[in-house]
Amino acid sequence: MNQERNRGGRPRKDAVADTHLIADWGVGAEADTMVSSDRGVCFSGNSRKDVLLNVSHKKRRLDPDQLEDPLASWIPVPDAGLEFTPDEDPPEPQMGEKRKRYENSEWTGSFWEWTTLKDLGFVYQVGHGGGPCVFPDPKKRTLTVLEHPYIHQLHFRYCNCSKSDHADPIQQLLRNGWYPATVVDPGTCTTFTTLETFRLQNVVGNMNPHDFITAMERQTNTVGVTGINRPPTHYKEFMWMSRQWAWLVRMKRAGRIHDPAGVDAMASGEAAVKCWTCPYEGRNLPPEWRDVDLHYQFLYMLILALDANFKLKNCIRTNAHFDPSLGPGYEYFLEPNGYREHLRNYVPEKDVSSCIVFAALLQKDSRATAGLRVTGVGGCVCARHECVRPNGIGDLQKGERYANMDYIALCALAGFCLLWLTLSYDIACQWKMRLPQRMEKMPEHLRLPLKDIKWQCALPVWHAGSHEGDCQNENSLSVKPGVGMSDGEGVEQTWAVLNPASYHTKDMNTGNREDTLNDKIDSHNYSKNLGQGHALQQKLIIAIAERARQVAAFKEVNATVEKDLRKEWLKQITDWLADSTKPNPYILDKSDVPSEAQVRLALKKEEEEEVRAGRTPLHGTSATAFIMAGIQLEDSQSTDTVSWRWLRAWLWWHPDKENKIQDRRTTLLAKLAKFHALQAIFMPGVARMLAEEEEACDGDLPPLKPEHIKLWMPHEVAKEERAASCVRGLTGIEARLWVSQCLNSLVLLRSRLHAKRHFISFSNANLDGQVMKTKSQTLVGQLGDQVASSAERYRQGRHALVRLQGAKLDPQFRELKAADLTLDGDHAESDAASKKKLVMIGSGRGARAPRNAPGGSRRVMFWIWTAQGGAADGEEHLHESVRVEWCRARARKLRWEEEVLLVREEMRRVLRYLDWQVKWWEDQVGAREEASQEVAAGAKAYALKQAAVHRQIADCFTKQWNTPARLAARRIMAGAPSQELEGAELDEFFLQ
Repeated sequence: MNQERNRGGRPRKDAVADTHLIADWGVGAEADTMVSSDRGVCFSGNSRKDVLLNVSHKKRRLDPDQLEDPLASWIPVPDAGLEFTPDEDPPEPQMGEKRKRYENSEWTGSFWEWTTLKDLGFVYQVGHGGGPCVFPDPKKRTLTVLEHPYIHQLHFRYCNCSKSDHADPIQQLLRNGWYPATVVDPGTCTTFTTLETFRLQNVVGNMNPHDFITAMERQTNTVGVTGINRPPTHYKEFMWMSRQWAWLVRMKRAGRIHDPAGVDAMASGEAAVKCWTCPYEGRNLPPEWRDVDLHYQFLYMLILALDANFKLKNCIRTNAHFDPSLGPGYEYFLEPNGYREHLRNYVPEKDVSSCIVFAALLQKDSRATAGLRVTGVGGCVCARHECVRPNGIGDLQKGERYANMDYIALCALAGFCLLWLTLSYDIACQWKMRLPQRMEKMPEHLRLPLKDIKWQCALPVWHAGSHEGDCQNENSLSVKPGVGMSDGEGVEQTWAVLNPASYHTKDMNTGNREDTLNDKIDSHNYSKNLGQGHALQQKLIIAIAERARQVAAFKEVNATVEKDLRKEWLKQITDWLADSTKPNPYILDKSDVPSEAQVRLALKKEEEEEVRAGRTPLHGTSATAFIMAGIQLEDSQSTDTVSWRWLRAWLWWHPDKENKIQDRRTTLLAKLAKFHALQAIFMPGVARMLAEEEEACDGDLPPLKPEHIKLWMPHEVAKEERAASCVRGLTGIEARLWVSQCLNSLVLLRSRLHAKRHFISFSNANLDGQVMKTKSQTLVGQLGDQVASSAERYRQGRHALVRLQGAKLDPQFRELKAADLTLDGDHAESDAASKKKLVMIGSGRGARAPRNAPGGSRRVMFWIWTAQGGAADGEEHLHESVRVEWCRARARKLRWEEEVLLVREEMRRVLRYLDWQVKWWEDQVGAREEASQEVAAGAKAYALKQAAVHRQIADCFTKQWNTPARLAARRIMAGAPSQELEGAELDEFFLQ
């Protein structure tokens, strides 16, 4: 339908009604058309043709809210809106709530002109709300009052009558709701409402004092910036007042007004907002928690995440002055004196190894510090709920050193009285090695009795992918007992909240920066606590559904394994958890093929010999590490492309799914930047290629996403330019690493093909019915995806080797075709004969070849089974392959079962903590009876208010968690597409 258009391409005013009619009836170009049909198959001789039968078209009405141009209905309004100018009308006598606002304006007879209350002759009487006083102070003073959104200048007098009760000037201003900028003859005040407004805008929207005051100045007098009647700036005064106000509010909420000893009696970390969900003895743990059964001890384990953040840096200022925090050590930052003393005695330690190519570990003693007082912060948060621990933040002076991170972790654990602890850290594999020895050098009051508690360190799930394979399998959080589905990545979400504050804190003085970040963290923790009602309900629903899936999947796997083998494998798991030096049951034994880690170690030793001989310049990063960085980046690019599709498809219920994707893209871009910086050293000739590639890009198109950026590894450079573009020996190093990847990929490929054949054979022999067959096919499909992943990794390595070596390529690395991935029995049969096959492991009898498959005398062995490391498809290799799948399936089942139990226990802990908090505030009601009548009454009212608020929150959570699962599921799915899980499918999904 063609319509006449006006500005912006929108329909003309007289065409708007037609547009609404079209949307309302769901016809025309805006309507959504649905097509339904039946599928039919036609045969003609030997040919086959698919056709659509009974095709029908159906128009679906659109919601008016889904109009392409939601502003179309507003088109007739602007002219009328322009004529609406009530604030410019002549003055009228008015009073009360109906009066118009003529702040700081004077009627000239023609229009309103900006002025000040002082120039108008207004004198405000403090203590009487501006009304008359029988005995006012004779001295008339001048005062600037910041009342959002205006700045007022006025005259005022203090009160000397009996109503003031002999209060000093500061008390009179505070009683009037004005906060003074100084305690000595103040000339500037800010209203309580303005301070609270700024604090909320600061912690939520990262508003800084300068911009806030500038906006007030411009709203008070728009042309004041030119110098015409410009009010004096009050930026510094407001910065002092807002900082003091925020700190006083936090101290008040911490109960300092109810302690006669005041703020000075506060212990370290006492003013911090605690996580309601984490275990605290005496607050939210049951009395008998220490005597719980061994199988349920994990319910009372503290799970923390440790990490460093180099965004929250602080610059050295030439005009810096002594500026301590208002409450040093009372909240989230460490107590500074003890921290400085500890660092003063620090002796740099030598690393035993470097596992991660991109690790902060490699830079922890070499990060640039020029011009910086602080290079970042280290932090400790609860891994499952993302709340910052009390005294869990500390400044880093030079990278991510053990001395800093050890002290921060132990201060965050101060007062730890639990028996079980898990620490997640992205360099946990190195950090944990000498932790007991470093613990002995810590202050005595911070030492943990590691011999008396059960503790474990692990890698966050997503960060583990950057570590070496052996390191991943040993330290990943997903294989640690008792952690449920904790991923250890919650600390990254906390940094995402705090990082925007870095723009205005990096140039602040020490104390101002610390108090500002404390206030930001305080708001973050409280918001996380308030969000536990929805978050825990959501987690429980998802966990129950996924637990059912994983239990069913493990039953499928478990049924294919004999009892004796299960006992043997279970013992291997138990032994490995008790002693990590024993064989890891979750990985394959690849002793006949050198691992990628062994190849890298050999290359590093060769590089050391080169350096000693003086033949290679010494850089901060080795050539091997550089090539490994590129290989891992290629893996990240391909893996993240698939992962982001999965996130969008399955995390529709998560409000921050796009933020999660963007955070991962930002991380990948940071790694790319580091890689290109190293590339300038090891591949100086690539700079020209990068410049040409950038110049060829269309400037009108959006930039490439990080997963699509070409890395320009040595094998991607043309052969004739490779020698001039790369340093000597670099292509050889890359070739050796790709050879290692190809060999290890073949080992993993053979293992997964073995496992796939085993489960198909068992399905053919033992499973009947459509339901059981469908579940089996799902499991086989998952193994098929793993086979495809290993095959793609091999093809990636071979492609690089072909580019590097050409005709000299080792003949064992043949082209991998789809037919090469076929195993005997790699098909599901449904006839009666296949049900008689006996394929149980250890039975001594293999599956008989089907009638339409080649027998043993005519069987063709594909080349992947004869390549290096490929043994005959015998029982021993089959056992190992199935063992890995069985162990991993069991681990997934256990983690989801733990998750359900953990979430339910966390719900109980939240309610217990709120109940404790209510009782604590009720106990404070009579705490200040010795104070003046006004102070005692105020303290009592505040305590009763806090008790009531926490009681209301507990009642709200209880009601929310008692909601039937089906109704709760529908609420959670409110943001999902309409075609997601309807009716009976919803019931099945949430196990109702």
